[in-house]
Amino acid sequence: MVKYDIKCLRCGTKLPSKKWFWKHEEDNGTLTIAYKDVESYRFKDVLNTEFIDIRRYANLLPIRLKTLNMAPISPTPIVKRRIRGVNAFFKLEYLLPSGSFKDRGALISIAKVKELRIKSIIEDSSGNAGIAFTLFSSIYGMQANIFIPKDAPEGKKRMLKALGANVYEVEGSREKVNYEAREYERKGYGVYVGHWWNPFFIEGIKTIAFELHEQIGISNVDAIIVPTSSGGLLLGIYKGVVELKKMGEIPKLPRLIAVQASGYARLCYELGYGMGVEYSKLADGLRINNPPRIGEMVLAVKETKGTCYYVTDDEIKKSLKKLWSMGFTVEPTSAVTFSALLKALSERVIEKESNVVIVLTGSGLKMLDKILSLIT
Repeated sequence: MVKYDIKCLRCGTKLPSKKWFWKHEEDNGTLTIAYKDVESYRFKDVLNTEFIDIRRYANLLPIRLKTLNMAPISPTPIVKRRIRGVNAFFKLEYLLPSGSFKDRGALISIAKVKELRIKSIIEDSSGNAGIAFTLFSSIYGMQANIFIPKDAPEGKKRMLKALGANVYEVEGSREKVNYEAREYERKGYGVYVGHWWNPFFIEGIKTIAFELHEQIGISNVDAIIVPTSSGGLLLGIYKGVVELKKMGEIPKLPRLIAVQASGYARLCYELGYGMGVEYSKLADGLRINNPPRIGEMVLAVKETKGTCYYVTDDEIKKSLKKLWSMGFTVEPTSAVTFSALLKALSERVIEKESNVVIVLTGSGLKMLDKILSLIT
């Protein structure tokens, strides 16, 4: 394993790895896992080639291989389609065990909690993250306490309860849900692993970049389109491609195109593109107003010479119907990516003959009644 530090991005303080941290209490700073001398390694040399699943990357993760052996997850497939003169590579993250990309971050987070012998976790979620954390909590023998918005999809609520979570429904915004979850930790009911803050979650997500590199070669990718709200997916992919570049594996970073829901587009606003006047009701996974990692998100887009789009519910509905007709049974939150692809093509942000990765994040089968009402 490449050695690492847990580091505060605000003040640079290094925190001990034998205790659970999700932020730096002294200055409310977000944390990162900073690998030591990663430039001295080569990607192919640190791969654990006896495995075809996430354990291939164990040497670049802050978890012991023995702990990962309990619940390894396999690579997700890529489907290539030709769309308006570009090569579109759809990364099917919604085929992971719990039905979303958040399995990656949840697995690494729960594995770390397991190593620290913690028995109870607390997470706030619109649904998908809670399901992922509950699934792996069950596998690793711990209790999951999940805080969700009262208006979260009923299918996701039922799935959480079926997996054994203690479910707490909160009336109000996602920020209110987040606050209630953190209050629960302060009362001593477990450790907070919330994916808005938790640096180990981002470590799991970065394996998407590693898989993409082995499947199609990051050097061949011009842009990656990413649904973005709290920023975990965007920052995970960014961290992965940056590490690949540091190891000399790729000469440049692909452009990151972030996609947000209208009315909740804080990143787009910070980049000067506005937020939209309509508040999305369909993209339930993207309704966050004030992500704590917003500065990091802005940097990731700027450093890759990327851009940001916000998408309305009308655009989401059309894209959802199109994706299902193509065989991709995703939820509305995933459909924002196709809307962004069409915008980028019409504005020539993406040129013809480009290679573009579209990350499809969550399964629509968790909210099938809602999906059918939108596409039929």
